[in-house]
Amino acid sequence: MNAEELIRELGRSLGIALELSPQGTCRVDLDGDMVDFEKSGEKLYVMADLGSSLNREDAHASLLTANCLGAQTGGATLGIDPGRAMFTLHLLVNEVPYSVFEADLARFIRAMRWWKEWLALPPLPEGRKVPSTASAEMSFDPFAAHTLRV
Repeated sequence: MNAEELIRELGRSLGIALELSPQGTCRVDLDGDMVDFEKSGEKLYVMADLGSSLNREDAHASLLTANCLGAQTGGATLGIDPGRAMFTLHLLVNEVPYSVFEADLARFIRAMRWWKEWLALPPLPEGRKVPSTASAEMSFDPFAAHTLRV
């Protein structure tokens, strides 16, 4: 399915009318979390803000480690929007069946919520990093089941 079809089907799945704007964008409130969709060429970007990056240099190494090969992001990519001083998460979607898109989106939302919570915690003491996914301390499982809700 192409970007327009994926967004329309997402709307049907959520029980709402959903379309990309003439500019190719759409914002959806998923249970209190804003997720932006933007069509660029034949690709669809899924994007979300995670929290302020101001004075959060303590988080950089942990976020880069988590970002490596999408290990702790469900395959999405963590970044910093320097113009807005905001940590972000984004996912690039090609034409795929809706079932693949929904599974990818569910992992994206799970990762977004996990990192938003993590970034809301007080800064880490110097030298402390996010534990690996093998650690009992780390509860993020990008492949756990997740239900999409508006």
